[in-house]
Amino acid sequence: MDAAKLQDKIYAGYAKAAKRIGYVYDVYRPAAAANPLTNKVTSLNASFSAQEWTYTRPSLPDKPFWYCLIDGRLTQLGDYLVRGGQIYFIGGIQDNLPIVAVECNRRIWVTRPPAQTVVGNVGYSGLCAGNDEFVLGSPGGAGGWPCAELFGGRTRSHESLPASGDEHGFRIWLPVSVPIVLASGDIVIDDLGRRFSVGGAERSEQMWRLDLTEVHT
Repeated sequence: MDAAKLQDKIYAGYAKAAKRIGYVYDVYRPAAAANPLTNKVTSLNASFSAQEWTYTRPSLPDKPFWYCLIDGRLTQLGDYLVRGGQIYFIGGIQDNLPIVAVECNRRIWVTRPPAQTVVGNVGYSGLCAGNDEFVLGSPGGAGGWPCAELFGGRTRSHESLPASGDEHGFRIWLPVSVPIVLASGDIVIDDLGRRFSVGGAERSEQMWRLDLTEVHT
């Protein structure tokens, strides 16, 4: 038996187990930046356990990783798994190892200031939120990208302004299926109406990781 046949048997076993203990999830494969949940490719049984196979550990707010029982022959990195309000994206597929899913707790949109076309001495200028262009997610209530949004990161304090609150740090994890290059300076808006400035963005083989700071109006 070669490596490919072994991997196929592992995923076939996942599929059989998920059919017995899992629920049916719709599998979406993002095809555009506007809305990631429009391209449904299939429906599969899936079951999730908090980073082990005994199903004895509860999930924790700061650890959205789950081991996922699903037919890995029909899924790929960056797929979303949706069942009602439960949404995960596949954030890890490695040979002979569990499929890792990331639980999504928020939806986000990403905006970016338009490129400056004026050159030379243009005097004072500044960026206005009303001028930003949506580069990920379509405006409105629908079309936001599900993600894992975690509290904790670099916080900026404003000690000289007693009436001003600190700008707390956050982290966001997105699937590799995001079709644009995220960058420092992008603005993230979540489904609670909060705004964040991207301080750093890293795309690994498994997912996008963003470090952000909450921006107060």
